[in-house]
Amino acid sequence: MRNAVRGALAGAAMVAMASSAMAQASANRPDIGVIVPTLDAQFWNSYVDFMREGAEALGVNLTVLNADNRPDQMIRGLEDLVARGVDGIIFTPYWATAVPGLTLANNANIPVILTDTYADFPPQSPLFPNYIAFVGPSDREAGRQMAEALFEALEPGADGRKHIAVVNGTAGTSVAIDRRAGLQDALDANPNIVVVGEVDGNFVRDTSQTVFESLWQGNPQIQGVWAANGGTATGVMAAITSAGKTPGQDIMVVGMDLNPENVDAVRDGHLLFDIGGHWLQGGFALVMMFDHLNGHPVPADQAEVKLDLLPLTQALVPQFEADFPGGVPQYDFRERSRTFNPDAPPAVFLMQYSN
Repeated sequence: MRNAVRGALAGAAMVAMASSAMAQASANRPDIGVIVPTLDAQFWNSYVDFMREGAEALGVNLTVLNADNRPDQMIRGLEDLVARGVDGIIFTPYWATAVPGLTLANNANIPVILTDTYADFPPQSPLFPNYIAFVGPSDREAGRQMAEALFEALEPGADGRKHIAVVNGTAGTSVAIDRRAGLQDALDANPNIVVVGEVDGNFVRDTSQTVFESLWQGNPQIQGVWAANGGTATGVMAAITSAGKTPGQDIMVVGMDLNPENVDAVRDGHLLFDIGGHWLQGGFALVMMFDHLNGHPVPADQAEVKLDLLPLTQALVPQFEADFPGGVPQYDFRERSRTFNPDAPPAVFLMQYSN
């Protein structure tokens, strides 16, 4: 009888210890704050969705704030996250918010990972020791590839030259600057290309549609459009369609992001070329931050990541859909986390075609 009682007590104690351990594990879930420039853009919704998937897999309390395309809202969001006492912050420093954001976080001893738009200094520098990593796209290379695809598809006009319009992204961001630099690299190598005009679409559909319509009215000779991202390309295509023309036939358009609607547009022949996959950067940053908070610092040689992106043309759509059903690659967050897997490879995954 005594043995039975002892056994029961021991079992109860083990259950209590297990419950306590589970409660402690739950209480120790890291709180990670995220701020994105705007949730009006499909790209940033894909970015956040992937991060939410990672948060569920890793056991992270994720707080997502929307800057709503406003610099002041970005700063207020950072102040809010610091006031909440989050364990880590991942944000995209549009509008030169890297320094004020890192300063706010550094004063509160909160580690930060920047995504998409980089600062003027590298991570893990003495200036901001709390800036532990950067993850973003190789924007200049992507901008060049977009331009080259556009130039090749156009026929010279009566003057022997090819005439294009440029719809840029948010002025002053490293993303917009670097993509435009890639376009310039291609322009320098192709002197027969004429840029008839440039406008800023702020990386969103409605603005891009409006500004392109105005530009096009004054420059009916436009044959092609270099659009800085997916939302910008969608706005340009909407403007062309509203005018009774057909994108991909009357005017060629190239863009960037691999948003689902742009993949559909490539399949339908309305969008000549797209390149992207970098919305994954949010999930990669989440793994890196999670491991840092669990005692696995980001190695110095992996602290600054610029992703090579996946190109898409109409001919590649079947391969894209076979390799990435639903447009999403297979990614095991726990397998990529050194907290769960000591032998984990780097958190970064490059989208590549199998053939």
